[in-house]
Amino acid sequence: MSATQPAPKQRATIMLEVATAARQDGMRKNDSERVDESFRLASEALGIGIAYSSERVIEKARRFRRYYAGPSSGHVRNFDEQLRSTLL
Repeated sequence: MSATQPAPKQRATIMLEVATAARQDGMRKNDSERVDESFRLASEALGIGIAYSSERVIEKARRFRRYYAGPSSGHVRNFDEQLRSTLL
C-alpha cells in the first residue's frame, strides 16, 4: 500500500504549523539556524499558498511572521519579500 500525501494546501498548512514550532524552539534556545530553517519552511508553504491562491494559507503565513520580532536574517527578509508580493 502506498503512502498517501495530503493535498497541497493541507500540506502547506501543516508545514506552517511545523515552521511555527521550529521558530518557537529556535527562539527559546537562541538558535538562529533553527529560526532560519523555520522561515525557509514557511516560505515554501507560502509559495504553495500563493500558487493555489489560498487565502487561508497566506493568512497563516502572515500570522507566522507577526509573532517573530527577532533579528532579520536572509531567510527572514526573503520571506518578508514573498509575503509582501501577496499584497500586490
